[in-house]
Amino acid sequence: MMIEFGGVALAFLVTVFSLTTATTANAMLPTGIDSKEAYSMVMTSPSDTFIVDVRTVAEYTFVGHPDLPSGVPNIPLKFFPSWEPNSDFALKVAERYKKNNRLIMICRSGGRAEIAAEILIKAGFKRVFYMTDSFEGRADEKGHRTVDGWKVNNLPYTYEIKEELRYK
Repeated sequence: MMIEFGGVALAFLVTVFSLTTATTANAMLPTGIDSKEAYSMVMTSPSDTFIVDVRTVAEYTFVGHPDLPSGVPNIPLKFFPSWEPNSDFALKVAERYKKNNRLIMICRSGGRAEIAAEILIKAGFKRVFYMTDSFEGRADEKGHRTVDGWKVNNLPYTYEIKEELRYK
């Protein structure tokens, strides 16, 4: 039963619908954290918190990647040089991790990491974050990546390629 008081009931229903839609939309958005917070989360809870490097195989190999006790696998969001999307991205992540693991996406400077996190949330992963400054961080006024990021923050990284972490 609906009682109207000069359109007040309609305005109330529109407001409730808007709030519900906004809450649902926000629940689908990943949370951004910086590289220092990501490192702290992994080191505090290494059994269920993992970083996934979504850069290309070339970036992972030649620019370096985080060096953590649990390892950081390379699961590219896109392939170089074509920049073709990896249609198996969510599947490859699901082969390695549980849907309730805490996953943190890293790329060069945050853009691909955010997209990757959104894809994983849509695929049913529950606790997904992306690194806002990621591995190399933002560019300074001269275009050099010296502002922030995993490397600039002196967090552990390596160029060593471990077979179990290499994209296949």
